[in-house]
Amino acid sequence: MNASSHTPTPAAVPSVARARPNLIPVYAALLCLISGAIALTSDTSRITDRPVLFAGLVAATLVMHALRFDLFGRGTQSPAAVLIIAVAALFGPLGVLAVEGALGLHSALRRVSLLRWGFDVGALSLCGISAAFTFGLAPSDSELWTLFAGCAAGIAYYATNSAVLVGVWLLDEGVNPIAAWRERMAWLAPHYPVYGLLGGVLVVSEQRLDPYILGAAILPLLIAWLGQKQYLDRSRKGVEELRESNTRLGEANEELRELVTAKSELLADKSQLLERVRLSYLQTVASLARTIEAKDPYTGGHTERVSEYALMLARELHFTSDELRAVETGGVIHDIGKIGVRDQVLLKPGRLDEDEWVEMRRHPEISSYILGELDIPEIAKDMARSHHERFDGKGYPDGLVGEAIPLAARVLSVADTIDAMTSDRPYRSALTFDQALEELRRNSGSQFCPRVVGAVFSSYAREPDKWRRDAPGPFVATIDA
Repeated sequence: MNASSHTPTPAAVPSVARARPNLIPVYAALLCLISGAIALTSDTSRITDRPVLFAGLVAATLVMHALRFDLFGRGTQSPAAVLIIAVAALFGPLGVLAVEGALGLHSALRRVSLLRWGFDVGALSLCGISAAFTFGLAPSDSELWTLFAGCAAGIAYYATNSAVLVGVWLLDEGVNPIAAWRERMAWLAPHYPVYGLLGGVLVVSEQRLDPYILGAAILPLLIAWLGQKQYLDRSRKGVEELRESNTRLGEANEELRELVTAKSELLADKSQLLERVRLSYLQTVASLARTIEAKDPYTGGHTERVSEYALMLARELHFTSDELRAVETGGVIHDIGKIGVRDQVLLKPGRLDEDEWVEMRRHPEISSYILGELDIPEIAKDMARSHHERFDGKGYPDGLVGEAIPLAARVLSVADTIDAMTSDRPYRSALTFDQALEELRRNSGSQFCPRVVGAVFSSYAREPDKWRRDAPGPFVATIDA
């Protein structure tokens, strides 16, 4: 499960410097020279003493590297990292360089560009070498220390990989290094201690049992890879449909602009055509968002209710008409990132445990990743990423405090909570609306923005029937024409 180091498609990450892509070949060559110098001064006896085992691990790494799959156009994933970490422990830096050299040769035979595979060899060799040095710090006669060292080696591998990738992104795109790492690499951080532990398990298995046991030990890696690939294939389909819809709508907008410029007499129809495009776009995104909601029978209508609550609050806070439309979009798509949360967690009937909460709390960042390159208002993107921030700074994913949280996200946080509190869940009954209002009042200034809570009470005092679900008549709070 190795994240390949190829340069991803540029994302919506702010630039801080002028891009210098002409320096990338120098950077790649420097990585190769450093890793080669370290490896070639290392002990060769570990390879010569066990050539058959070494050759088997190289072959297995090549096979697993060939099983890599695409991560939404931002890189590739394969089970190879676990074996590279095991090679680092068993054969040291020279063994890592030999494995990466074999992978580079495989890339060259597939006519991958010299710059691309040269960078991969240098970068991933350094990653494996850092893992080898980490293993070297552990007592050689302690199996428990070998497992601990495996976790540490996985972290070292990930840290080195992050550093070299941030370097090439800075040269290629001039991006903000921290912002680029957070968007493109941060989500992988929890994976690598586990990969390192698995590598340590392979080392212990080989030392305690028999080298041939590695063949059986590799089988669980392949099973895990297959499950991960199937899940990403399912998620990728939704993401690709969303991107394709955005592309089609962008083309439709371009054609519309050209038509209006050439045909001034059609200006009267422009607003109607734009509204159709907007509604078509919103319906496309909403359809994908509802695929998540449809899985859970307890959240039926949640998207629409939250969007309506948010619109009423936004009007109470005097948002402009364009901002109101953005709030409508943000309310519909705010939980789109839950497509990246496992069904076992998303649909769990009881309360989540700590590990499950960690996974669930990633969905705002996944939403931000999915929506990052789409041509939608920034307000809608802010709502998707920041609606779980708390006014006192104890929220997630960024720990923003007070007014640093976008106002539209503060609005959505209150709207989302109102609907959650007044909805039945498998582990608790719904609160009454009066009880929900009391909870808002009690947590104003800590969890919720006092300004937004005040808007709830002022809007409710004027139009209570639009807020209470048990009120007669349809529940509507649509944007005025």
